[in-house]
Amino acid sequence: MDALVDMTVHTCHWPGCPKAVQPRVWGCRPHWYALPKYLRDRIWATYRAGQEITKDPSPEYIRAARDVQAWIAAQPPAAPAPQMPLL
Repeated sequence: MDALVDMTVHTCHWPGCPKAVQPRVWGCRPHWYALPKYLRDRIWATYRAGQEITKDPSPEYIRAARDVQAWIAAQPPAAPAPQMPLL
């Protein structure tokens, strides 16, 4: 029998970002680098190769991911892009 293929789309973990990313990465490049380095380092330090396949991240990874979401939530909202006047 053929192996089942997971057809779900994995998106960036930044709230509201619809960008599709490889399942092994946390998020899209702009949002990944918007995180402070200490949080990126924690995500990498607690990531286990293949956890995106087995769906069993470590408790440490889950804590790091929750801390990332808390950091994002604590940031001031981004300023809206300036609107160009209609001529």
